[in-house]
Amino acid sequence: MTRDILLTAVALMLMCRAATCRGQDTAATSLPVPPVLEDVNPLQEAVFPLLIPLIFNNVQELKRKICDDEFARIRREWGDRYAVDVVFRWSEQLCWNNRAMALFVAFLATIEHRRVGFRLPLLGPLIWLPLSGEFTDEFQARVALLPAHMFPDSPADDYGDKDKLQHFFGSAFLDYVFGGSDPAERVGDFIEWGEDAFVIEGSYDIRDLEANHRGRRFAERLRDDHAALPSAEMNTPLSPDPAAP
Repeated sequence: MTRDILLTAVALMLMCRAATCRGQDTAATSLPVPPVLEDVNPLQEAVFPLLIPLIFNNVQELKRKICDDEFARIRREWGDRYAVDVVFRWSEQLCWNNRAMALFVAFLATIEHRRVGFRLPLLGPLIWLPLSGEFTDEFQARVALLPAHMFPDSPADDYGDKDKLQHFFGSAFLDYVFGGSDPAERVGDFIEWGEDAFVIEGSYDIRDLEANHRGRRFAERLRDDHAALPSAEMNTPLSPDPAAP
Protein backbone atom coordinates (compact mmCIF):
# COMPACT_ATOMS: atom_id res chain seq x y z
CA MET A 1 0.00 0.00 0.00
CA THR A 2 2.89 2.40 0.74
CA ARG A 3 3.81 2.05 -2.91
CA ASP A 4 0.61 3.87 -3.89
CA ILE A 5 1.05 7.01 -1.83
CA LEU A 6 4.79 7.20 -2.52
CA LEU A 7 4.38 6.69 -6.25
CA THR A 8 1.73 9.39 -6.26
CA ALA A 9 4.03 11.80 -4.42
CA VAL A 10 6.94 11.07 -6.73
CA ALA A 11 4.67 11.44 -9.74
CA LEU A 12 3.51 14.89 -8.65
CA MET A 13 7.08 16.08 -8.16
CA LEU A 14 8.05 14.85 -11.61
CA MET A 15 5.20 16.35 -13.60
CA CYS A 16 7.17 19.32 -14.84
CA ARG A 17 10.00 17.09 -15.97
CA ALA A 18 7.58 15.01 -17.93
CA ALA A 19 6.94 18.07 -20.09
CA THR A 20 10.85 18.72 -21.45
CA CYS A 21 -7.53 -9.01 -20.19
CA ARG A 22 -12.83 -13.66 -20.63
CA GLY A 23 -10.14 -15.49 -22.41
CA GLN A 24 -6.51 -14.68 -22.18
CA ASP A 25 -5.81 -17.33 -24.85
CA THR A 26 -7.59 -15.33 -27.53
CA ALA A 27 -5.24 -15.00 -30.48
CA ALA A 28 -3.89 -11.49 -30.93
CA THR A 29 -4.85 -11.50 -34.60
CA SER A 30 -8.52 -11.96 -33.69
CA LEU A 31 -8.66 -8.94 -31.40
CA PRO A 32 -10.15 -5.69 -32.68
CA VAL A 33 -7.86 -2.74 -33.19
CA PRO A 34 -7.65 -0.64 -29.99
CA PRO A 35 -9.02 2.90 -30.19
CA VAL A 36 -6.99 4.74 -32.80
CA LEU A 37 -4.91 7.66 -31.62
CA GLU A 38 -5.62 10.89 -33.42
CA ASP A 39 -2.71 13.13 -34.34
CA VAL A 40 -2.25 16.17 -32.13
CA ASN A 41 -0.13 19.24 -32.51
CA PRO A 42 3.29 18.67 -30.87
CA LEU A 43 2.78 21.89 -28.94
CA GLN A 44 -0.37 20.45 -27.34
CA GLU A 45 1.54 17.34 -26.28
CA ALA A 46 4.36 19.44 -24.83
CA VAL A 47 2.22 21.81 -22.77
CA PHE A 48 -0.25 19.21 -21.49
CA PRO A 49 1.70 18.37 -18.25
CA LEU A 50 1.45 22.04 -17.25
CA LEU A 51 -2.35 21.88 -17.19
CA ILE A 52 -2.64 20.35 -13.73
CA PRO A 53 -6.44 20.68 -13.29
CA LEU A 54 -6.98 19.05 -16.70
CA ILE A 55 -4.77 16.12 -15.72
CA PHE A 56 -6.87 15.32 -12.67
CA ASN A 57 -10.07 15.88 -14.63
CA ASN A 58 -8.76 13.24 -17.02
CA VAL A 59 -8.21 10.85 -14.11
CA GLN A 60 -11.89 11.23 -13.26
CA GLU A 61 -12.90 10.80 -16.90
CA LEU A 62 -10.84 7.61 -17.22
CA LYS A 63 -12.41 6.27 -14.02
CA ARG A 64 -15.82 7.05 -15.52
CA LYS A 65 -14.93 5.14 -18.69
CA ILE A 66 -13.82 2.13 -16.62
CA CYS A 67 -17.23 2.10 -14.94
CA ASP A 68 -19.12 2.44 -18.23
CA ASP A 69 -21.13 -0.42 -19.79
CA GLU A 70 -18.92 -0.24 -22.88
CA PHE A 71 -15.86 -1.21 -20.87
CA ALA A 72 -17.75 -4.13 -19.29
CA ARG A 73 -18.61 -5.30 -22.82
CA ILE A 74 -14.97 -5.02 -23.90
CA ARG A 75 -13.84 -7.15 -20.96
CA ARG A 76 -16.59 -9.70 -21.56
CA GLU A 77 -15.99 -10.07 -25.31
CA TRP A 78 -12.23 -9.62 -25.63
CA GLY A 79 -10.72 -10.35 -22.22
CA ASP A 80 -8.94 -8.38 -19.54
CA ARG A 81 -5.55 -8.19 -21.24
CA TYR A 82 -7.07 -6.39 -24.21
CA ALA A 83 -9.11 -4.24 -21.81
CA VAL A 84 -5.88 -2.95 -20.25
CA ASP A 85 -4.74 -1.88 -23.72
CA VAL A 86 -7.98 0.02 -24.14
CA VAL A 87 -7.53 1.76 -20.77
CA PHE A 88 -4.09 2.95 -21.80
CA ARG A 89 -5.20 4.03 -25.26
CA TRP A 90 -8.06 6.02 -23.72
CA SER A 91 -5.56 7.63 -21.36
CA GLU A 92 -3.31 8.58 -24.28
CA GLN A 93 -6.24 10.21 -26.04
CA LEU A 94 -7.24 12.14 -22.93
CA CYS A 95 -3.64 13.33 -22.46
CA TRP A 96 -3.19 14.53 -26.04
CA ASN A 97 -0.72 11.69 -26.72
CA ASN A 98 1.67 12.76 -23.95
CA ARG A 99 2.82 9.26 -22.92
CA ALA A 100 4.30 10.20 -19.56
CA MET A 101 1.05 11.80 -18.43
CA ALA A 102 -0.98 8.96 -19.97
CA LEU A 103 0.91 6.50 -17.75
CA PHE A 104 0.38 8.74 -14.73
CA VAL A 105 -3.36 9.09 -15.38
CA ALA A 106 -3.69 5.32 -15.94
CA PHE A 107 -1.88 4.74 -12.64
CA LEU A 108 -4.20 7.00 -10.64
CA ALA A 109 -7.33 5.63 -12.36
CA THR A 110 -6.44 2.02 -11.48
CA ILE A 111 -5.39 2.43 -7.83
CA GLU A 112 -7.31 -0.18 -5.81
CA HIS A 113 -6.57 1.02 -2.26
CA ARG A 114 -8.79 3.80 -0.90
CA ARG A 115 -6.43 4.61 1.95
CA VAL A 116 -3.10 3.49 3.38
CA GLY A 117 -2.20 3.09 7.05
CA PHE A 118 1.25 3.41 8.59
CA ARG A 119 2.58 1.86 11.78
CA LEU A 120 5.68 2.65 13.78
CA PRO A 121 7.65 0.31 16.05
CA LEU A 122 6.31 0.35 19.61
CA LEU A 123 3.60 2.87 18.70
CA GLY A 124 1.59 0.62 16.37
CA PRO A 125 -0.94 2.06 13.88
CA LEU A 126 -0.37 5.78 13.70
CA ILE A 127 -1.89 7.45 10.64
CA TRP A 128 -4.19 6.74 7.71
CA LEU A 129 -3.88 8.67 4.46
CA PRO A 130 -6.46 8.79 1.63
CA LEU A 131 -5.46 7.62 -1.85
CA SER A 132 -8.77 8.38 -3.55
CA GLY A 133 -11.30 11.15 -3.27
CA GLU A 134 -14.13 8.84 -4.32
CA PHE A 135 -17.08 8.06 -2.08
CA THR A 136 -16.97 4.53 -0.70
CA ASP A 137 -19.63 3.19 -3.07
CA GLU A 138 -17.96 4.84 -6.09
CA PHE A 139 -14.58 3.43 -5.15
CA GLN A 140 -15.92 -0.08 -4.61
CA ALA A 141 -17.83 0.00 -7.90
CA ARG A 142 -14.75 1.09 -9.87
CA VAL A 143 -12.44 -1.49 -8.28
CA ALA A 144 -14.99 -4.23 -8.96
CA LEU A 145 -14.85 -3.32 -12.67
CA LEU A 146 -11.05 -3.17 -13.04
CA PRO A 147 -9.42 -5.85 -15.23
CA ALA A 148 -8.41 -8.79 -13.03
CA HIS A 149 -7.02 -11.59 -15.21
CA MET A 150 -4.30 -10.08 -17.38
CA PHE A 151 -1.60 -12.67 -16.78
CA PRO A 152 -1.69 -16.43 -17.49
CA ASP A 153 -1.32 -17.16 -13.76
CA SER A 154 -3.71 -14.50 -12.45
CA PRO A 155 -5.81 -15.92 -9.57
CA ALA A 156 -9.14 -17.23 -10.86
CA ASP A 157 -11.25 -15.38 -8.27
CA ASP A 158 -13.00 -12.09 -9.00
CA TYR A 159 -10.18 -10.03 -7.48
CA GLY A 160 -7.42 -11.69 -9.53
CA ASP A 161 -4.58 -9.27 -10.18
CA LYS A 162 -6.43 -5.97 -9.91
CA ASP A 163 -3.72 -4.59 -7.63
CA LYS A 164 -1.01 -5.25 -10.22
CA LEU A 165 -2.31 -2.51 -12.52
CA GLN A 166 -1.13 0.25 -10.17
CA HIS A 167 2.29 -1.39 -9.97
CA PHE A 168 2.51 -1.73 -13.73
CA PHE A 169 1.47 1.79 -14.66
CA GLY A 170 3.20 3.49 -11.71
CA SER A 171 6.55 1.88 -12.49
CA ALA A 172 6.12 2.54 -16.20
CA PHE A 173 5.52 6.22 -15.44
CA LEU A 174 8.65 6.52 -13.30
CA ASP A 175 10.77 4.71 -15.89
CA TYR A 176 9.43 6.87 -18.71
CA VAL A 177 10.10 10.09 -16.81
CA PHE A 178 13.55 9.09 -15.55
CA GLY A 179 14.51 7.84 -18.99
CA GLY A 180 15.78 4.50 -17.65
CA SER A 181 14.84 1.60 -15.44
CA ASP A 182 17.47 1.84 -12.67
CA PRO A 183 15.93 4.74 -10.68
CA ALA A 184 12.42 3.34 -11.11
CA GLU A 185 13.61 -0.09 -9.95
CA ARG A 186 15.18 1.36 -6.81
CA VAL A 187 12.01 3.27 -6.00
CA GLY A 188 9.89 0.13 -6.49
CA ASP A 189 12.17 -2.03 -4.35
CA PHE A 190 12.23 0.59 -1.58
CA ILE A 191 8.44 0.91 -1.60
CA GLU A 192 7.96 -2.87 -1.44
CA TRP A 193 10.39 -3.07 1.50
CA GLY A 194 8.63 -0.17 3.22
CA GLU A 195 5.23 -1.79 2.81
CA ASP A 196 6.41 -4.89 4.64
CA ALA A 197 8.05 -2.86 7.39
CA PHE A 198 5.66 0.03 8.03
CA VAL A 199 2.31 -0.43 6.28
CA ILE A 200 -0.68 -1.84 8.14
CA GLU A 201 -1.59 -5.19 6.51
CA GLY A 202 1.30 -4.72 4.07
CA SER A 203 3.57 -7.54 2.95
CA TYR A 204 6.52 -8.16 0.65
CA ASP A 205 5.20 -9.65 -2.61
CA ILE A 206 7.44 -11.00 -5.37
CA ARG A 207 4.55 -10.70 -7.83
CA ASP A 208 4.33 -6.98 -7.09
CA LEU A 209 8.01 -6.63 -7.95
CA GLU A 210 7.52 -8.54 -11.19
CA ALA A 211 4.59 -6.30 -12.11
CA ASN A 212 6.89 -3.34 -11.48
CA HIS A 213 9.46 -4.95 -13.80
CA ARG A 214 6.88 -5.50 -16.54
CA GLY A 215 5.85 -1.85 -16.28
CA ARG A 216 9.43 -0.69 -16.70
CA ARG A 217 9.84 -2.93 -19.75
CA PHE A 218 6.67 -1.43 -21.22
CA ALA A 219 8.04 2.07 -20.74
CA GLU A 220 11.17 1.07 -22.63
CA ARG A 221 9.02 -0.27 -25.48
CA LEU A 222 6.95 2.89 -25.47
CA ARG A 223 9.97 5.15 -25.83
CA ASP A 224 10.96 3.31 -29.01
CA ASP A 225 7.47 2.64 -30.35
CA HIS A 226 4.62 5.02 -29.56
CA ALA A 227 2.15 2.38 -30.77
CA ALA A 228 3.25 -0.07 -28.03
CA LEU A 229 0.53 -1.47 -25.77
CA PRO A 230 0.67 -2.98 -22.23
CA SER A 231 -0.51 -6.44 -23.32
CA ALA A 232 2.90 -7.11 -24.88
CA GLU A 233 4.25 -7.46 -21.32
CA MET A 234 1.36 -9.59 -19.99
CA ASN A 235 1.70 -12.80 -22.01
CA THR A 236 3.78 -14.75 -19.47
CA PRO A 237 3.14 -15.67 -15.79
CA LEU A 238 4.03 -13.20 -13.06
CA SER A 239 5.10 -15.83 -10.51
CA PRO A 240 8.60 -17.28 -10.84
CA ASP A 241 8.78 -20.74 -12.37
CA PRO A 242 9.60 -23.10 -9.44
CA ALA A 243 11.31 -25.45 -11.90
CA ALA A 244 13.65 -22.73 -13.12
CA PRO A 245 17.26 -22.87 -11.86
